[in-house]
Amino acid sequence: MRSQLTSVCALALSVLLLPAPSFSMDTPLSEEAVRDAYFLGQHNNQSTLSFFSQYVKTLPVPDKGAYISEVEVYTPYVQIIETSRRRSGSYSAQQAEQDYRHNHDKLYIRIRINFTDTYGALELFRSAKGDKQLSGSDQPLPDFYRDFRVGLSQRSGPDREEQWIEPLHILLQPSYVQNSSHFPFIPEDLGLASYAAANDANAYSSATGYLYPTGWQAWLVYDASDVASDDATVEVITTDGQHVSVPFDLSRLR
Repeated sequence: MRSQLTSVCALALSVLLLPAPSFSMDTPLSEEAVRDAYFLGQHNNQSTLSFFSQYVKTLPVPDKGAYISEVEVYTPYVQIIETSRRRSGSYSAQQAEQDYRHNHDKLYIRIRINFTDTYGALELFRSAKGDKQLSGSDQPLPDFYRDFRVGLSQRSGPDREEQWIEPLHILLQPSYVQNSSHFPFIPEDLGLASYAAANDANAYSSATGYLYPTGWQAWLVYDASDVASDDATVEVITTDGQHVSVPFDLSRLR
């Protein structure tokens, strides 16, 4: 009897000593998870900003070519936080729950690509001379859809073979800054400011006056149910030989 009791106690102790399970990106979110995200957004303080740090990764500058400077993941949980941050004071937990249930779960991935001295320099450094004076330049204009392939891969199946997950959409925005940090975002931000045409070579050139883009924000849009709560890799492949792989453990992201 004593040996049985000892075995039971040892088993209970071993369970208690196991590492606590991390929150996962599982969807749909529970009502409690939605409320947690809502209140984190309402606080809108340093703890809120610190929360985003695990969702964005900054990369080193390459020797040449385009600079894939940062990659950020926006889970449904993060999107609720952002919506709550922007509507503090006039937004309730009940409204957050209704808004979440009304929308289908999507996963957004943002890739910032900066022009450099050796890629897109015409856009980055040109002055107010005007397009006519630059039209004779031999330097080819940057073209996102020609120069890059972007996507998400995961290992799946019994053999854990790497699979490329096709996004629902790839949306493109011109970027006018080069700093690296969390980028505040809700899906409504994309709207008309994005370029969804798969062969739009002039997507970068929507600036007016003397303000010119310094690169692109590329957005990958996925159905969250198509992405496993597991290791994933955001990949950027360029025509000049760069293959940038940015790993994320989605099982540790809410």
